[in-house]
Amino acid sequence: MKVTVDRELCCASGMCEMTAPEVFLLADSGDVEVDNDQVDAHSDKVRRALIECPTQALTLIE
Repeated sequence: MKVTVDRELCCASGMCEMTAPEVFLLADSGDVEVDNDQVDAHSDKVRRALIECPTQALTLIE
């Protein structure tokens, strides 16, 4: 599985990082970084992060 971030939709709220810190990092630049190597291991948290994202900027590709 892989997660993509729509940078135009992302408002950098940090909800993804709070929900799945093993996978998401809100960088100082305001961009969300994704560690796609960790998505499979934390798939439940990743799915929750997709739901919690206020702008629906995250997409899970299975």
